[in-house]
Amino acid sequence: MKKTITALNLTIFSLVLLSLFPAIQAQNCGKGDTRFSNYIRRDNDNRCEGIAPIDIAGSFSLISLSIGRIREMSDYLQLEVPARNNLAPKVRVRSVRKNYQLDPITLHPQGSRYQFKWSNDVIDRENIVLDSLRATAYISEGRLIYLPVIFNPSGKYDLVFFTNVRSQIKELQILQNNKVIYETSRPNWQPKGEIFLSWDGRTSDGKLAKAGLYELRVKALLEQDDAPPRNAPINITFEHNPQWLK
Repeated sequence: MKKTITALNLTIFSLVLLSLFPAIQAQNCGKGDTRFSNYIRRDNDNRCEGIAPIDIAGSFSLISLSIGRIREMSDYLQLEVPARNNLAPKVRVRSVRKNYQLDPITLHPQGSRYQFKWSNDVIDRENIVLDSLRATAYISEGRLIYLPVIFNPSGKYDLVFFTNVRSQIKELQILQNNKVIYETSRPNWQPKGEIFLSWDGRTSDGKLAKAGLYELRVKALLEQDDAPPRNAPINITFEHNPQWLK
């Protein structure tokens, strides 16, 4: 009898949790007056967009893996993400300097890519510089696989890191099958904020890297008050295709 009551209580508890989580999500990005720029659900595409304090996990993070920039302001802005295994990626667009956030968004399949267009209302109203937009996209296949967010072809991947203290990029490596094909560094101390690096899709000897999965490994040092600098590694898997850079 006790086991039956316990099982019943667990079932009720689970149903309560399931009913709570959608409400919590809606509260984080609720409805509001779209004439204002606060972070709310907008239009009919279920996107959450607006100005809100940006919580960047940790003190050293990858905040953008993208190709090109949006070149000019238009009524509707656009981004694309390559498709992989028919899994719609999770995309986040941010401008750290303006506390602008765009996520989650509903992507639409267009051939070998997913596409998203959105109104420039908030970006224009808040005078957000298009060059300040940073974006990441990933899917989950048992592990996270990052895909580049394509604004415009530029011939290179833009890698943007964020740190809230001074830092050194001791080593940035790109590997395939555990073999380093490209590496660089920023040995001088960088001011806190955004750190910009790029990769042109070529190996260290100038050859085009083949399409496939690669690893990005970063070893950074972060300055600390009254203590030696601490290590801050980043390791991600991402997909590369030279066709995306053209």
